[in-house]
Amino acid sequence: MNVDTYWIEKLTPLIERDQVIQDVLMGKGVLEDTYHPDLEKAQLLNAQKLKRMIETKGFPVLSNAGEKGVHLSWLIIQHAISLPDFMRESLIQIRLAVSQEDYPKELLAYTEDKICFLEGRRQLFGTNLEWEEGELKATPIEDPKFVDERRKAFGLPPIAEVLLQVTHTKPPKDPVKKALELKLWLLKVGWRV
Repeated sequence: MNVDTYWIEKLTPLIERDQVIQDVLMGKGVLEDTYHPDLEKAQLLNAQKLKRMIETKGFPVLSNAGEKGVHLSWLIIQHAISLPDFMRESLIQIRLAVSQEDYPKELLAYTEDKICFLEGRRQLFGTNLEWEEGELKATPIEDPKFVDERRKAFGLPPIAEVLLQVTHTKPPKDPVKKALELKLWLLKVGWRV
């Protein structure tokens, strides 16, 4: 069996199940309100399966998993927020692969920013968005006047273009409650102390 086929065959059903759960929760109008336990359970299971695959096959990079295999595995890593150590280790592997031109740079930017946000640090590329005063905005950015330069270097469009595209996104019903739940969850999982 070719490695590309292996990653795609194993990861596609995991991503599809994740998407079905998100669609159901969105249909119920609760996806934006909290990190729903059903979604967390599915994403945790996906991450554990990917972790076992990595232990057997190595980290999925372009040269061993192909573009689709890398993208599928990256989606699981992005959603593995219940496993801080796994996400951090994946970030190290992604950085290494990008330095060897064996991983898409734009995916590194998203992973860097996600982890910065979860750890309570300023993001670098402005890819992480959160609701603030009824508006979807980038979470705090390190050295914001150079964000578009960093984005361009990683193959991302200017941040203003992205913010225009998300104006249709539905806000949470109770932003204050959601922010408090997120803060407590980040402490519980171990992202913050």
